[in-house]
Amino acid sequence: MNLLRLSTLLVLTLPVLLQAQPKCTNASLNGTLFYTIGGQIKNGSTVVSYDEQGQVTADGAGNLTSGTATTSTAGLIATAVSVSGTYTVNGNCSGTVTLTTGANSLTAVLQVVNGGGLTLSSITSSSLAELGEVRFYRAANATGSQCGNGSISGAYGLLLAGGTYSGGVRTPYEAATQMVFDGNGNITSNTGEVTTDSTNGPQSFNGTGTYSIASNCSGTAQLTLPNTTQVNYLIARVEGGTVLFLETDSSTTVSGAANPQLLQQVLPQFVFGAGTWYSAIYFSNPTSATVSFSVTFLTDTGTPLAVPGVPASGVKTVTLAPGSTTVIEAPSTGANVLEGYASFALPAGVTGYGVYRRSQAGQPNQEVLVGFRSATQTATSLIFDETNGLVTGLAVLNSSGVATTVNIAVFDNAGNSIGTTTLALPSGNKMTVPFLDQLPNLSGMVGKRGYALFSVATGNVSVLALRSSGVAFTSVPTVQVQ
Repeated sequence: MNLLRLSTLLVLTLPVLLQAQPKCTNASLNGTLFYTIGGQIKNGSTVVSYDEQGQVTADGAGNLTSGTATTSTAGLIATAVSVSGTYTVNGNCSGTVTLTTGANSLTAVLQVVNGGGLTLSSITSSSLAELGEVRFYRAANATGSQCGNGSISGAYGLLLAGGTYSGGVRTPYEAATQMVFDGNGNITSNTGEVTTDSTNGPQSFNGTGTYSIASNCSGTAQLTLPNTTQVNYLIARVEGGTVLFLETDSSTTVSGAANPQLLQQVLPQFVFGAGTWYSAIYFSNPTSATVSFSVTFLTDTGTPLAVPGVPASGVKTVTLAPGSTTVIEAPSTGANVLEGYASFALPAGVTGYGVYRRSQAGQPNQEVLVGFRSATQTATSLIFDETNGLVTGLAVLNSSGVATTVNIAVFDNAGNSIGTTTLALPSGNKMTVPFLDQLPNLSGMVGKRGYALFSVATGNVSVLALRSSGVAFTSVPTVQVQ
């Protein structure tokens, strides 16, 4: 490339780079938001620790309304506190927010990140010795889906920090544990410990308990420790899978967050046999550590699926050295077509995909690649195109431990409703839908383009979609609705 061509390229590229700078407005902060406040405030003449967790609605025009919060001031818990406020977001994604909780008001500077999914703030109170941070998180149901117990499932790493109070004296408190949610309202705390400066060494933080998540993604959790002490938390699931925690026991000012440790995923369709169908799952480990995980193959009704080379239990252990790749194959041999789905919790960094191949006499083999789906979704959507004879087929899976009803809403390319219908799915069951447009009330899809939304109030829903034009077929991406 000569200098003239290089200089021309730079001139043409520079405006594009300039245009890529952040561009935010008040509308960048919108919808249902959970928030946390952590730091210290003045309580009379004394500086004490302070925690707050609440929920507000941002109208996209600078107002925070419909808010309620739980606060902890030096271990004094207050619930159902009303919240309101205002905010301003500048074009460079900085701004300010004023939040009024009960009789208290604070002002904070802010930075909008993750496209509005997270807003980071620092308190700029005029009172000396008052400082802290505010975080606004977009709720997991901000785009219209519903939460439920099934939207929290699998192993999470939980870190809590703060203090406990006795006689007005604060004792620093730190806790770390693995919290396992079963998707059905039960939790187990494993390998956990609590550290304070009033005990000689860390203490055990292992136990069992329950949790409950409402449709608006807020909830509660209770954990009983070996010494029969029960600790209680206000929790909230936010966009991206993080779960916020605020302890609601008196004499505590403790808060934190839990983040998923393993990616609970599924391949909602696994079909093979009768000389027609072949399926395979590829896994790759690009990390520098050896990993091991289990892949469970189940029938459409949740019983073990007999896959060649897999134990009768339907569970196959996969071990991958650093940089290695493997494949699990199910050939098209055998007298009958067998189908079901595969479930697995992938260690961080491990990737993969599924492959389907269909063989028909007198026709070239047709093959399609499909991505894995989250096992903890409560809503997902897809774009369909049923013009020119195209049709959409589905595999719809509820991998949770509870029965659910899948609500399906279909819209045309202008956003007009085409129709709604439901599918009942018992726990651990999958349903194959050869033609989406043949479900009740959805015949209006034929000849149109648009999108379909699948959501559940309890349990989970994972959807794999294929588009077909007779012999040929291809995968249709589905998008998790947060």
